[in-house]
Amino acid sequence: MMAELALNSTLLAQGVATSTLISTVFDGIARHTREGYAFQQRAAEVGFRQVVAERDDPYGDRGRSTFRQTSRLRKTVPETLP
Repeated sequence: MMAELALNSTLLAQGVATSTLISTVFDGIARHTREGYAFQQRAAEVGFRQVVAERDDPYGDRGRSTFRQTSRLRKTVPETLP
């Protein structure tokens, strides 16, 4: 319990609560724009994976992360996307 309190107070001191609030606000802003509504409409038409591919492929930013996992993590983290 003491370690949890120490960790939580450290995170709060670093502004984690504030960054969570800001993330929520920016998420709402991004969803309620013409681009956000168009993304939602296109996803309803062709599916989420396809619309993400259309959005991210021109920038080479789609697919698995390029972050290298350790062999220990590879054994425990299940494969999720092709």
